[in-house]
Amino acid sequence: MGIGRTWTSEDIAYLEDSWGTVSIRHIVKKLGRSVSAVKQKAQRIGLGDPTLHYEGITISQLMKALDKSYNTVYVWIRKYGMPVKEKLFVQEMRVKVISYDDFWKWAEQHKELLNFAKMEPGMLGAEPEWVKVKRSADQLRSQKTWQSVAWSAAEDQQLRQMVKLSGMTYPKLAAHFNRSEASIKRRLYDLNIKFRPERLNNHIKYTPEEIKQLVKMACQGYSYETIAQKLGKSALGVRGKLERMGFDFKKRKFPDDQAV
Repeated sequence: MGIGRTWTSEDIAYLEDSWGTVSIRHIVKKLGRSVSAVKQKAQRIGLGDPTLHYEGITISQLMKALDKSYNTVYVWIRKYGMPVKEKLFVQEMRVKVISYDDFWKWAEQHKELLNFAKMEPGMLGAEPEWVKVKRSADQLRSQKTWQSVAWSAAEDQQLRQMVKLSGMTYPKLAAHFNRSEASIKRRLYDLNIKFRPERLNNHIKYTPEEIKQLVKMACQGYSYETIAQKLGKSALGVRGKLERMGFDFKKRKFPDDQAV
């Protein structure tokens, strides 16, 4: 296979261009060299791990970038059709990969599954413009810590008192305790509190401007609480409105990309 043969500048250029994009088996055949000779030359000129030269990312690397478990990504592949492929990088090394273009096309259709709050820009190649907005929305969501914080005895007592006040609503309680409206509703149930906040009139029709804002923010990935604050509505009412409009909460889109 040409062991010991001098490497030409053309040989080296081909190796550099092909490393990580075609299999070593193909490189070996093209250059007429042994597998060990190709690997040794690649190491000497600093090419490193071939999977890092692929114009995409392995599933293992994707898991680390998004801070997700294998089981989660496996569900994305099986249930949500994430378009991964098997690629042969070395003689007997087949790994699951996804190109950056394929990943971003898939991600745009499944925004609700992804959280870009902690992911540095550029980790998955050039990002589409919509990712910047989604990252901002995810970071805003991440600032709310109520999901994992237990209620204190003092908060429970305060909730018992405040829920009885005239004019008290779910949005006001949510803002006061820095929790979601759903969390407030659940805590009232857990404490067996019979009083309920006054509900906002969710039967008031949305204006065309409000519908436009609702559609835009929902598709961009903003939380119901953030949308509700923007529109002066309740988060529960916002979710109900989106459900009636046929909003797909997983893909963050409306049927045929239109609010109906």
